[in-house]
Amino acid sequence: EASRYKKVLWKDVRVGDLIHLSNNEVVPADILLLRSSDPNGLCYIDTGHLDGETNLKQRQVARGFLEKQHFFEPSKFRSSIEVEAPTTKIYRFHGAIVHPSGARVPVGSDNLLLRECLLKNTDFVEGIVVYAGHETKAMLNNGGPRYKRSSLEKQMNQDVIWCVFILIFLCVLGAIGCKVWLSFFENLPPPFQENHETTEAILAFWIFVIILQIMIPLSLYVTLEMCKIIQVYHIHHNVDLYDPVMDKRTECRALNITEELGQIQYIFSDKTGTLTENRMIFRRCAIAGVDYDHPTMEDEGNNGKLTNLSVVVNSNLVSDLHQEGTVSENIFSTRPTHSARIHEFLLLLALCNTVVCSRHPHYDIMNASGIIEEPNLFEKTDQASDEQSSSSSTSQSLTANDKYTRLEESRSVTPSPPLNTYLLNSKRSAHIPTLSPIDSVDTSPTSECLQNQTSKTQRPKLLNIPSIVFLKKNNGNNLTDEQKVKLNQQRSTTPSPHDIKPIYEAESPDELALVDAAYNYGCRLIKRTPTVATVETPSDGKLNYEILNVLPFDSTRKRMSVIFRNPLTNQIVLYCKGADTTMLPHLTPVEDDSEQKLIINKTQHHLNGYAREGLRVLVMAKRVITQHQYDEWYRKHQEAELSSDNLERKLRDSYSSIECNLTLLGTTGIEDRLQEGVPETLSALLAAGIVVWVLTGDKPETAINIAYSAKLFSPQMELLKLMARSKEAAETTIHCYLAEIERQIKDEADADDNRPSTSAIDDYNYSRTPQRNKTRALAVDGKTLTFILDKRANLTKPFLKLSTYCNSVLCCRATPLQKAYIVRVVKEELKMRTLAIGDGANDVSMIQTADVGIGISGQEGMQAVMAADFAISRFKYLETFLLVHGHWSYDRLSRMVRYFFYKNAAFVFLCFWYQLFCGFSGTVMIDQMYLMLYNLLFTSLPPLAIGVYDQDAPAHVLLEKPYLYRRGRLGKVYRSYSFWLTMLDAFYQSTCILFLCQLAYNDTDIDMFEFGTTATTACMFVMLLHAAIEMRSWTVIHLASILFSIGAFYLYSITYNAYCVNCFGLPSTYWTIQVAMGRPQYWLVTLLSCVVALLPRLLYRISQTVLAPDEVTRALIYERRAARREPAITGLSITL
Repeated sequence: EASRYKKVLWKDVRVGDLIHLSNNEVVPADILLLRSSDPNGLCYIDTGHLDGETNLKQRQVARGFLEKQHFFEPSKFRSSIEVEAPTTKIYRFHGAIVHPSGARVPVGSDNLLLRECLLKNTDFVEGIVVYAGHETKAMLNNGGPRYKRSSLEKQMNQDVIWCVFILIFLCVLGAIGCKVWLSFFENLPPPFQENHETTEAILAFWIFVIILQIMIPLSLYVTLEMCKIIQVYHIHHNVDLYDPVMDKRTECRALNITEELGQIQYIFSDKTGTLTENRMIFRRCAIAGVDYDHPTMEDEGNNGKLTNLSVVVNSNLVSDLHQEGTVSENIFSTRPTHSARIHEFLLLLALCNTVVCSRHPHYDIMNASGIIEEPNLFEKTDQASDEQSSSSSTSQSLTANDKYTRLEESRSVTPSPPLNTYLLNSKRSAHIPTLSPIDSVDTSPTSECLQNQTSKTQRPKLLNIPSIVFLKKNNGNNLTDEQKVKLNQQRSTTPSPHDIKPIYEAESPDELALVDAAYNYGCRLIKRTPTVATVETPSDGKLNYEILNVLPFDSTRKRMSVIFRNPLTNQIVLYCKGADTTMLPHLTPVEDDSEQKLIINKTQHHLNGYAREGLRVLVMAKRVITQHQYDEWYRKHQEAELSSDNLERKLRDSYSSIECNLTLLGTTGIEDRLQEGVPETLSALLAAGIVVWVLTGDKPETAINIAYSAKLFSPQMELLKLMARSKEAAETTIHCYLAEIERQIKDEADADDNRPSTSAIDDYNYSRTPQRNKTRALAVDGKTLTFILDKRANLTKPFLKLSTYCNSVLCCRATPLQKAYIVRVVKEELKMRTLAIGDGANDVSMIQTADVGIGISGQEGMQAVMAADFAISRFKYLETFLLVHGHWSYDRLSRMVRYFFYKNAAFVFLCFWYQLFCGFSGTVMIDQMYLMLYNLLFTSLPPLAIGVYDQDAPAHVLLEKPYLYRRGRLGKVYRSYSFWLTMLDAFYQSTCILFLCQLAYNDTDIDMFEFGTTATTACMFVMLLHAAIEMRSWTVIHLASILFSIGAFYLYSITYNAYCVNCFGLPSTYWTIQVAMGRPQYWLVTLLSCVVALLPRLLYRISQTVLAPDEVTRALIYERRAARREPAITGLSITL
């Protein structure tokens, strides 16, 4: 029992626990690696949930444990582990294993498996937990959730407070008026005066609080929430935001910030999976100066979906390789020589990488009971698997139910990936273990030949991880490579392990593209270990290349190399690939008129063409090394590895010393496939005046290439790079850039002063052009970000100032916490409204920190979506989401809030003016029921019509003219002074209504309630006509809201006055409105009040539209004029 693992929940994992994980399982805590199924102590992890990179990272067991792999027993582990305190730095870890003997073994980030990572291409690993729960680096990089409020709501809350002050002011004014009025009379009998004047004034204050309380628009919050809910409903069901490929709609997870979508000033976007599909495509290559393109994908044309990234081979390249058919033009040598160079080029693609490959799904040596089985049994079964026959029907296999049961009885702490839909196929019977050994690891659980078998009782040895039943519905679009292999096995009647394409997984997606391209041309990487790579070619068959050294890629050298021994010639060869800027200077010098010089010049020409197409360019070269040269270099290299001072620099120098005198083989152009519509979307957002920041964990070179492809950067932009290695260097660079930019701005200002006067339209267009942001972009790497975000360095404000002169910013190698911190400092220091968009767990903190968080429901899980306010399926939908729905939401709600303040204030002022005629006694001229139903029934629908269905411009106009978004981005619809203008309008209109009624009924014998009914009717018509003036588009809903409000008012008034003689203990208003409607004064006062009260508002709107139209109005006028023009006459030919 001591050696048995047990299955527990993540929350029960504690520091010091020994963990067993299988392939494709998520790491539940930060674990120090002690054992791996790999004979060299290696394992591979996918860190997509941490830094957004889905390529594989390599980790290795702690030093000294490699020799113990075959007899390692966790229950006998007695060493202690010392580690640093938990930190947010996901790329840094230091610690030591202290053995009982006292020996200390240092451990670092290469030995640490971080929480949220996915174990890939490794059968199993075992390790000990060093950080658990909230102390893990993934959790420390995730900020907690916070309540978000829109800018409009914050401004509205301030104005509600002003309403409270206005209410208090009116109540105090009424109390003072009451005291002053009573002071003119002495010894008034009850009920005119029952208490002292001061007491009556205090009572009057509270009476005014009650009758004027609708000045505080509590119903505004209810109406606002209803508008947002209906807006969310329409956004969710909008067909323009529906993704038919993924069958997903836009989700609104937050109901209180829809209007914030129309006020975004800064967008912070992740790159991998958000802007790109993280899929590299081998598009072009130039071999010995001859260009070969690959424009077509294997599966292209299948409803626009690409289920396979392999390209269709170039027929000319195949002909030149096999020396068949016609000869390609412009080859610089004989045909056999050119064919040999192509073969060498393809061999380099297959060998010069760190790609890992395997031919079978992974399995574990732990059985369902949690007991580790003997490694020799595992090895024997593995060997038997490799020697099995091609017919899977003759091999003994597991039943589907039995295999799934053992999968469900997971051997590890973490659950397996989402394969649980296997249950949907059929009801599982009780688990009966197989009684015979499993001979095949390629057997599929969905194969038709599966049958229940019984024989001798024996513990199951192997476990096939993936089940692909649930993938039938998706047609295999989102399969992993491993699942694709199994699917191919099912579809083949006689699958042979040697005919199946290996499962390739690499540290970078472009390496996968290169290896896959070589495979398509027959140069197939079959197997790789740290010391041997097996490559199969049509001419030489299967050969084992002894790998002597791998010189890894680094951002300084910008290249990587592999040194190996050729099994045919026994030569030591170095293959090298890298950026053209670092590869071409290291080529062997050649004479100007030599063949090699011509090849180099032609290749340089192709390189420039690839770069203009936005392809990722790599140059391939080789060097033949003598045994003496290699021995001498290796001796010096070992000395550099053992050095403790400046280790990285010495290793770089050692690598560079052997990476020289290279012979050019060719170059490649790889497309990092952007998501559909990303360049167009980014262009529209930039045209709308939104500043776009891309925050990514990728290398600077990769990120910058993507920025150019996505049109975030353009060749016309001046690219400012901040990639300093020290705080002083970062500070100097920032201040240098600032000084230069400010000098340029000063020169532009001097040029503007000398600019001759032009027309008003030219002045407008010139002022609308962002001159200072026109041609600059900024790129920052992670180390420089560390210096900038350090409060002690005082570089944050200079950096933000520099960023304001750029309309695009790219931050590379950013950690999740750095992303969130950047968003926060932009919000707090620049006072900008921010939006963050991402698709992975590494974007959660950024999404929660921004004013608006959007998650993309992509391939990196649902963490970002669960933490986001909104969820979309593709980045391209952001254009419609912001420029159309965001613009509409902000404009609608802003005008609705202003109207709500207006109608409440106008009614309150109307009641207050009447106090001038009743001695400030607190008497109201209308029935109390009207005060109660005013917001609930009579005026409830027009605000909803404005807030939900009004459109200041059609969708196609907003998309064609992205600059119209600046209306919301600058907050032009609802400003701080808008409230006071609304109060002034309400003040004027209420004055007109009350005093026109007073003049009309002066010296008549009508009672108070008939006077109040007339004033209320006039007020109702004025408010509804005011709403009609505010509406920018008319539909049946708008008209119905106004007609329903009028109808509800008259229906209630007539019914209430006809049947309620003495209801609710209130004074009787029996038959009041019927009598009033019979007098001509009632209708004339209503008509005159509407004209006098609304005339200034109507004249203002007309003059604004005619004399000084805003941008939206101008766009609509232009649109209507264009629609009235006759279409152009086409199809005529005129001969002169």
